[in-house]
Amino acid sequence: MKKLSFLLLFICFQGYAQFQKMDSLGNFYVIDYKLVWQKWYGLEDKAELNKMLKSNEFTADLDILKFGTSTKTKTFKLHANNLPEYAQHDYEAFLSVDFIGGRYRVSIKQIIFPDFIEKEYYNGRRMNNSRGTLEQYILRQDGLIKRNNTNLNVLNSFDTAFSGVFDPMSGDYYE
Repeated sequence: MKKLSFLLLFICFQGYAQFQKMDSLGNFYVIDYKLVWQKWYGLEDKAELNKMLKSNEFTADLDILKFGTSTKTKTFKLHANNLPEYAQHDYEAFLSVDFIGGRYRVSIKQIIFPDFIEKEYYNGRRMNNSRGTLEQYILRQDGLIKRNNTNLNVLNSFDTAFSGVFDPMSGDYYE
């Protein structure tokens, strides 16, 4: 019994260490130096949710009944006031839906602004550059969120936009 308890405790610590949440602000979390918007919803009817996801332009590429639970979104524009220049351009993101128990979790990550990606070459090879990602503008080098008015406005605008898509699908949405 003692060995089983030790093994279970070890597995829990390993899982926590692999997916460590470093910082959070509202529905945005920094997980392993990556900025992720996550929100949980109750699941009543999977077929009805699939129908609602298909009818929304942001989530139209998902087909949860055929195990299509992740996709790269089309380009969208964030509509809000007083946004910095990069946030006024189109963005695209990686969207995934996970089903756990009687609930589902929506995760949106890898938010990029394609107009702001620079192609850098060194000795004929293309180099990876973080310019153009939301993380590059929002996160500090140590993985924490830069908490200033501009970044708070950008994150709040994204939170409002993403919640506007998924909250009406949850069935317990109140305005």
